[in-house]
Amino acid sequence: GAKCCTGGIQLTIGDIKRIKALGYSPHDFLEFDEQNRVFRIKGMDGRCYFLGKNFECTIWENEPLVCRLLPFKIVEVSYSDEPIMRLKPVVECPGREKGTGIDKKRIEADATTFLHENQRLIRDIKKKGKKGVIDQL
Repeated sequence: GAKCCTGGIQLTIGDIKRIKALGYSPHDFLEFDEQNRVFRIKGMDGRCYFLGKNFECTIWENEPLVCRLLPFKIVEVSYSDEPIMRLKPVVECPGREKGTGIDKKRIEADATTFLHENQRLIRDIKKKGKKGVIDQL
């Protein structure tokens, strides 16, 4: 069903660089969310730009960090020396209870990387603006 594969998936600079290295132009797949000041994947007909005709991810090996966190999403973050986050299962996931076991260390590492990269992106947007960030890619 690929219910998670919609437009609007948040990207980090690392995500954008990995996707760009595959030969995609950021202008083709990228949009800027002015309200939240983050980059997102464009939607096409309500689907993720990278969702294939047979509901396969066309960039699977380089998928965004948010996609790697599935079947979880980050619902709460607090900051001290290191970010502390709470993850929540996406219960409407059609693949729930059908895949391999969850690697908790990988999920934690990906979530922490996402938070760090997102913080860096927010700082870069404040300093350089969205055009400056896109130009540095």
